[in-house]
Amino acid sequence: MEKEKKIQERTVINRQKIIVAAKELFNTKGYFNTNTKEIAKLAGVSTGSFYNYFPDKLEVFQEIMTIHINKNYSDLAELIKKLDERPELARDSLSDYIRTGMAAAYKSMVLFQNYESIAMTKPELRDRVNDVSNKIMTALYTFCKESPHVKKRISPLVMSQMSYFLVQGISEYLAKLPEDVDKSDYEEQLVEIAHWYLFGN
Repeated sequence: MEKEKKIQERTVINRQKIIVAAKELFNTKGYFNTNTKEIAKLAGVSTGSFYNYFPDKLEVFQEIMTIHINKNYSDLAELIKKLDERPELARDSLSDYIRTGMAAAYKSMVLFQNYESIAMTKPELRDRVNDVSNKIMTALYTFCKESPHVKKRISPLVMSQMSYFLVQGISEYLAKLPEDVDKSDYEEQLVEIAHWYLFGN
C-alpha cells in the first residue's frame, strides 16, 4: 500500500514537472521548435519516462491549455462572486482580475500564438477550449441578467458578450506589445471602461 502511494505521488510530481518544463519551452522556443527530449531534460526525467506520462508533446500542450482555461473560468467565477457580494469594491476587484490575467497573458504569449495553428488541425483541442469558453459566457450572462448591481443598458446577452470581448480583445492586443512598453495605463483604462460599462459609474 505504501509503495503504491509513493508511485502515485511520483507520477503526480513527474507529470507536473513535465507540464512546467513544456510550458517554459513552449513560451520561449515555441511549440513547433520544441521536442520531447528537450522537455524531458528540463523536467529532470528520462525521455523514456516522458512517454510513461504523455504520448507526445501535443498531449502536454493540450493539458497546459486545459489547465489555463479552467483557471480562467475559476478566476471569473471568483470575480463574479466578489462583484455580487461586495459591489462597493467592484473597481478594485476588476483591477485585480484584469492585472492578474494580463500578467498571465504576457508570460504565455508565444503559447497562445501557437494555439491557433494547432487548433486548426486538432478539433478536439478547440472543442475543449470552446466548452470552457461557453461556461465563461454563460456565467457572465447569468451575472449580467441577475445581479442587481449591473446597470441594465441593453440585453444581458449583449452585455455579457461585449464585456467578454472588451477585456479579451484588449488583453490580446496588450500581450503583443513589446516588453519594454509600460502597459499600466492601458490596464487602468481597461478597468475604468469595464467598470463603467457594467456598473454605470
